[in-house]
Amino acid sequence: MTSSREPIVVLSIVVGVIAALIFAGVLVALLVFTVRYRDPRRGTAPQIHGHRTLELLWTAVPLALLAIVFALSLVTLGQIGQGATFGSLEPPLRISVIGHQWWFEFRYPGGAIVANEPHIPAGVPIELDLSSADVIHDLWIPELGAKSDVVPGQPNELRLFTARAGTFAGACAEFCGLEHAWMRLRVVAEPRADFDRWLAGQAAPASGDAGHGLDVLRSAVCSSCHVVRGQVEQTSESSIGPDLTHVGSRATLAGGVLANTADGMRAWVGDPQRYKPGALMPKVPLSAADLDAVVAYLESLR
Repeated sequence: MTSSREPIVVLSIVVGVIAALIFAGVLVALLVFTVRYRDPRRGTAPQIHGHRTLELLWTAVPLALLAIVFALSLVTLGQIGQGATFGSLEPPLRISVIGHQWWFEFRYPGGAIVANEPHIPAGVPIELDLSSADVIHDLWIPELGAKSDVVPGQPNELRLFTARAGTFAGACAEFCGLEHAWMRLRVVAEPRADFDRWLAGQAAPASGDAGHGLDVLRSAVCSSCHVVRGQVEQTSESSIGPDLTHVGSRATLAGGVLANTADGMRAWVGDPQRYKPGALMPKVPLSAADLDAVVAYLESLR
């Protein structure tokens, strides 16, 4: 097995073959009867009133097919729900996932916190502890076959696995408000050594170029919602906005709305409501010089 998607793919193929055979059988019967009895003057089909063998067949065959699909579905559910180890000798990695309007927060053992762009080690079972900070969300990573509701007040769990490195797109699959369509994520699977280096870097305090941008970030309302570990402490008790400690290393901003470039960061910080109407991040009145300083600072946080 190469990922937790494989059992679902196998089940889909089996069900597809069964459905195709049924379709072909019905189509052939339809063509035969249409051609053979198209002219009433050449006779009509035999009128059968009660045929025990035929009645048993058209009852038993569908029941047998449904029983096969049901049994295979139970096996598939068991394979997905057993921790998705698929023979891996590695212990599972547990990651806490919190759904927000409209972004996903990932908290790793050791203190690393990222938004929308989690990394996972290839060949290691992943167990996600799901919770929501507001409304019902749904974490879906199609290529990994993973999908589960994220319900406020009701912890849930999602298991996934991939043996190959790569980047897998994901999204929220439960309508959760105005910007539901821009609640996307990128799962980066990489070799264990690369993942360990990434995790150590993400867990470390910020090491960006402290300067005027940091002063602006501290004095503006940004610290009411965001944290830059080691440099900016959040003034509110709850997590409102993403942790910005290593925001410069992410590929996208605002759940996939903008590319994480200097221009993209400037556009987002300058007027977030223009790009993601309804987001909790307000437009902060900054001078051009202050905005440039904040952008330079945030882009240095890698």
